Amino acid sequence: MSSLTRREFLARAGMAVAAIQTFEHVDPCCAFAADARTADKELFELKPVADGIYAAIAAPRYKVNSNAAVIVTNDGVIVVDSHSKPSAAYALYREIQSITRQPIKKIINTHFHWDHWQGNEAYPSAYGHVEVITNDITREAIVRKSLKRIQDHVRQMPAEIDALRAQLAAATSADERAELGSSLRQAEEYFAEVRALKPALPTIAFERSMRILQRSRDIHLLHLGRAHTEGDVFVYLPKERVVVTGDAVIGWTPFMGDGYPQDWPETLRRLEQLDFDRMILGHGQVAGRDWLRTFRSYVEDMVEAVRREVWAGATLEETKDRVRDALAPKYEAALTREGGTYRPWRTLVLANIERAYQMVS
Repeated sequence: MSSLTRREFLARAGMAVAAIQTFEHVDPCCAFAADARTADKELFELKPVADGIYAAIAAPRYKVNSNAAVIVTNDGVIVVDSHSKPSAAYALYREIQSITRQPIKKIINTHFHWDHWQGNEAYPSAYGHVEVITNDITREAIVRKSLKRIQDHVRQMPAEIDALRAQLAAATSADERAELGSSLRQAEEYFAEVRALKPALPTIAFERSMRILQRSRDIHLLHLGRAHTEGDVFVYLPKERVVVTGDAVIGWTPFMGDGYPQDWPETLRRLEQLDFDRMILGHGQVAGRDWLRTFRSYVEDMVEAVRREVWAGATLEETKDRVRDALAPKYEAALTREGGTYRPWRTLVLANIERAYQMVS
């Protein structure tokens, strides 16, 4: 992909997100204003976690964005995960301008899912050469799976948009119309962007670990085993006692469609051996070690409960009902606290049980 000038990049980004009022009708490329626009804050809330380390907490959206971590160093900014589309990456870029005028030098992708890497292209477009880093497994998954899924999204979005239009036409309450109208706008905007994507693939890949040593930072990139995907990358800052987890740990019930529920708990046990106090999650608020134990325990207990049902000869539907009811007293409230109706536990746990049932059968 050819590099654009900053002015060209910002102008293009402005056109891409004008419909969602992400920023005003100005060209900010030369002024580099240090104020983040209110509409950018509707996509992300930038929260300090340690000195020069921030969590960009993604707001709940119909077309989801991931959280990101922002690490300010003496040699520029490192951003962990780039969201579902370039306009979201640009919104975070504007937020970063409120805390530093350092250039963004490196992007780290924690795994291959669309909402964590499809914004990669925004940063090389803005700065020319930007290193995009992940491990060998995730880079291969992006090439082998994600590029195909982009084309799947292009094919599937028209039907999704038509369905939303039909639901909006049938809506009877003002609240329902407002919610469906917002979802429809997001779907149309995403469709426009996904058709124009020029995917920026990782330029550096490591096997098990990589260390970025700079005067102000010691940053460890670690592959601790299979969990949410085969190649989850953890970003660990030992001095600051912070770890960035990607979707291997999130604030609500996890998606397991590409996951390895049998391996997941052991991978998180390896994570627990690191010396840290705070986690920047793939989705949800910054959390501590207590949440890691709760999250790991949920996955572990769910898999063990499914295994017992399989050994007893239960069908999938029987297993779903029994395991959900068995887990609810211990986990439903905890996994609903942040997820709420946005990511409802009683729906997602059934998908988790089905994935575990397939893996242990």
